[in-house]
Amino acid sequence: MSDSVWRMKGEGTNIAVLADCHIHEGGPQFPPALFPRLYGADLIVTLGDMGEKAGLDQLQEIAPVLGVCGRDDEEDLRTRRDVLVLGEGRYHIGCVFDACTAGLAASADPFVAADNAAEVSRRLFGYHVDILLHANTHKAEETKFGPRGSALNPGSAVLPAEGERPSFLRLKVTADGCYGQVIWVA
Repeated sequence: MSDSVWRMKGEGTNIAVLADCHIHEGGPQFPPALFPRLYGADLIVTLGDMGEKAGLDQLQEIAPVLGVCGRDDEEDLRTRRDVLVLGEGRYHIGCVFDACTAGLAASADPFVAADNAAEVSRRLFGYHVDILLHANTHKAEETKFGPRGSALNPGSAVLPAEGERPSFLRLKVTADGCYGQVIWVA
């Protein structure tokens, strides 16, 4: 198995998605209200700027952690890649830190897909993904990505953008579809 592809266990997979937390000793920390909301996840995906490995270790106590690297990340095997694909069967979920830098977006805030996003998606992920998970704005957002897909940004559970509430994303893959929901952290 390629280290940039995580195969979902099948229908009923629960994925928690976090980004832009910037966890550092003596600095920002996860809010205690976050952890109970992560229980039940089969996988925790991080989309970059998580900070020090200690933050990933805390998440790893709840579920396996896998992700992509941002600009504020210690080197770690769990997040050493620039792109990550979740699944291979019915749904294709692509993960990047910065959709603009990856060539998938013309704008990140608000998200506007690049004119050639489908072509770039095929080059990066192997196909045009159904769901694009991206970060780097500290602001939760859902928008269209291609004719039938969505671009989802989990925001930040620790350092949300000004005027935003702390948040993360919950994805549920079922026989009926792949659903994303922004979860607001107290």
